[in-house]
Amino acid sequence: MRVGPRLLLSAFVWKPTSAFVEWLAYHRTLGVTQTMIYIDRRQAGKEPLLDALAAAGVIEIVPVAVDSDIKEEIHNSAIRAARMEAAETGGYGLYLAPDEYFCISDPSQSLPALMQSCGDADVLCAPLQIAGIAPKRPHIPGGLLQHAISLAGAGTQRSVTRLGLFASRTPERPVGPVQGKADLVWVDGDGGVIPAPQSLAGATVTARAGGKASVLKIPAPSVETYLVHQHALPAKQHPSVAVHTARLQALATTTGARWTVDMRLGAAGAEVSALMALPDVAAAQAALCDAETATRENLRDTSPDFQAVIAAMNGEAPAKTTEPSKTVIATDETSIADDDPRPEAGAKLPRWFAEIHTSGDNQGFYTRLKNHAVSYVERNPDRLVVTFDNLSSVNDMSAEREPWAYKFVHDNGFSHLSVMARRKDWFRDPQLIGYLQKLSSDGFFAAFDKVILTGTSMGGFAALAFASLSPGATVISFNPQTTLEEALVPWEERFAMGRARDWSLPHSDCAFEIDDVQKAFVIYDPFFTPDRRHVERLESDKLVLLKTWCSGHYSPVFLRRAGLLKPLMQHAFDDTLTPAVFYDMIRARRALPWYRKALIANLQARGHDALAARVTPAFRKLKREGAE
Repeated sequence: MRVGPRLLLSAFVWKPTSAFVEWLAYHRTLGVTQTMIYIDRRQAGKEPLLDALAAAGVIEIVPVAVDSDIKEEIHNSAIRAARMEAAETGGYGLYLAPDEYFCISDPSQSLPALMQSCGDADVLCAPLQIAGIAPKRPHIPGGLLQHAISLAGAGTQRSVTRLGLFASRTPERPVGPVQGKADLVWVDGDGGVIPAPQSLAGATVTARAGGKASVLKIPAPSVETYLVHQHALPAKQHPSVAVHTARLQALATTTGARWTVDMRLGAAGAEVSALMALPDVAAAQAALCDAETATRENLRDTSPDFQAVIAAMNGEAPAKTTEPSKTVIATDETSIADDDPRPEAGAKLPRWFAEIHTSGDNQGFYTRLKNHAVSYVERNPDRLVVTFDNLSSVNDMSAEREPWAYKFVHDNGFSHLSVMARRKDWFRDPQLIGYLQKLSSDGFFAAFDKVILTGTSMGGFAALAFASLSPGATVISFNPQTTLEEALVPWEERFAMGRARDWSLPHSDCAFEIDDVQKAFVIYDPFFTPDRRHVERLESDKLVLLKTWCSGHYSPVFLRRAGLLKPLMQHAFDDTLTPAVFYDMIRARRALPWYRKALIANLQARGHDALAARVTPAFRKLKREGAE
């Protein structure tokens, strides 16, 4: 029976591998007293190994809605874990991926004891290292620890945090306001005090020889094992042969000190035996091992990609591909390769980048953050438009991708700051928020006589949420959400990926961000209940509500089809947009079939069948009159 402070371990597991039991057992030897495993809710009750461990009380399974991009779930579940940690006391919380092992150099120490030995630390940030891979070793189901070889630093970290302090965290560290305690003690993997500000997204912790703690990531002990594990991901998540090969070649050439695990293998092995003795665990583990072996045999016989990667790694032939090469790095949360598409040599520059390229005519900058990118093109030193991506842009990783409203802003000759998103996070990212706040504090927005922030849906939220960074700005927001914080909008059932983000971060409720704007134009359909309820949360004498009846959640598309989007934006840019101007313009929607069909559906839904029957004849009459 374990004694001492609690240690809560949390992780997201897509599909358990045959190494999961060892991972669980190893961390129990470090003092873990409670393990929370987040899984895809569609898999609840369908994973025999996890179900057997949960039935025995060893783990707790938490079914969740997952992002369509599985790589995002390490971030999403870190946020979920933080909420649980914030509600607990009397110990520590640790969040890891299921291929990451927290390492303590002293074999006698538990993790809570380590925290106490580091001056009773509140947060310990341990550097992450990545284990290399043996190219020709066959896949052997089971544990990974004894196969770990040379290490390389990954430029990131994992953190142990005292329970009850932070309401949010990233996989790397806790973030956001502290609750219930001041003057926290932050230490690095050597036990050295980390100077403030410790929780900035750009903070790094480096490994030093003789450190007390680090985290070892073991992607796989062999090429075959790596490919078997990757095969378990959804098909759309499978990288190409070129990406697989780049990752594996980086792992195979990893250099550095070998990680020695002998001092803990005995204790971990005894804990594995104890877990395997629990009801149904051994049978589930055996079935999982058999399934992995069968997958390897099937891939060997039927998968050209598997065969090509193995051949390339064995030096028998290069991986044949016409895809752009990938830049190998060591900072990704799920791999050590950058999957972003790269333009081929000689590819044409995207228009916005060509403007600020050395061959272009404008000044500007481009900043690539971890989950977002910010570009700036200076065209007019007095007028700036700030745009934010919407959901439809998130999955576009092509080199030709343009910022939202790029052409319109370009044609008006305004300077343009654009925020481009790589995930559906409603811009809830400490690094991005800190970046925009610094632009504001450095006087970037104040340098312009006129600033306009604009976007739609997720981007419409951001245009309102970040308006306070530029007092006196004009906002043009289409179909915005005001927040996705469940406590504030419990009726919002859309945008599961957004609702899972960290809504304790700054600029998370638009209702508190628009007091100092010049005008905030919000364009929405009052018949569309979810959008209307968000708009009803906004109160300001600077607020101007413009109603696009029967457009649903697609006001910009509706206005564009009616030929009204550009005129509306032009009026806003020229400071001539008023409700009278807008409602005179919106009369043109009557020629739009979309409006006619939506109006009929709306009347019928409200029980006005007689009125609905009069709509089509009235539209035909208008059409005839317009043709005369």
